[in-house]
This record gives sequence, C-alpha cells and structure tokens, in this order.
Amino acid sequence: MLDKRSLFLLNAINAQCLDSGYRVFDLKELLCYMPEHFGMQLEELINCVKALAEREYVSVKYLDDVEVCLCPLPKGRLVFENRIDGQIERSRLDKKAFSHAFWGGFIGAIIPTVILLLLIWLGGANAQ
Repeated sequence: MLDKRSLFLLNAINAQCLDSGYRVFDLKELLCYMPEHFGMQLEELINCVKALAEREYVSVKYLDDVEVCLCPLPKGRLVFENRIDGQIERSRLDKKAFSHAFWGGFIGAIIPTVILLLLIWLGGANAQ
C-alpha cells in the first residue's frame, strides 16, 4: 500500500504523462506538484520515485540528482481507477443502507399504528 505522498506523486505523474511514452521530469518540477504540507525535500522525492519503481507503479529509465525519465505503468494508472470504482461502490452501498433503514423505519411505524387503530375500532365496536 502506498502512503499519501507516494499516491499524490503518482497522481501528478499520471496527470503529466497522458500518453504512454516516457517523459523527462526535472526533480524540482515534480517537487512543485507536491503540496507544501507534505514538507517534501529532494531526497524524499527521489525515495518516493524509487519506491514507485520498486512496486512497479512507474518505469524509470534513469534517475539522477537533477532529472528523472519515467512513465507510469498500467498498475500505476489502475490505482486511481480502482479508487474511483471503490468510491462509487461505497456510494451505492450507502444509498442502499439508507433505503433499507428508511423503509424499515417506515414499516416499523405503520404496522403498530394500524394495529392500534384496529384495537381502538374493535374495542369501540364491542362497547355498543
């Protein structure tokens, strides 16, 4: 599983590499894509790129202290597609759970009301 920094970096790489070819990135350019609250330094960025390459999310042709030549692999692109699919599935489950809770509450309120009205009606009919 990737950490938030690696996921954000992979998302930035995917956004910049729309075609299937390799692209040369200046490491400072990649660092600019990262939010400041991550507080990433150049060494940490290089480690994230290496971790993505080791886990086969990206393919790295070369990596030095200034530039990196890489392209995202299908596994790296699928990470975000699977996340979107998971979010859609969770949304469907949430709607289904809401529907079940709503109808359960509705039926749970109607049945005792009908029973109470029948008892009142039958009790009133016996009093006459």
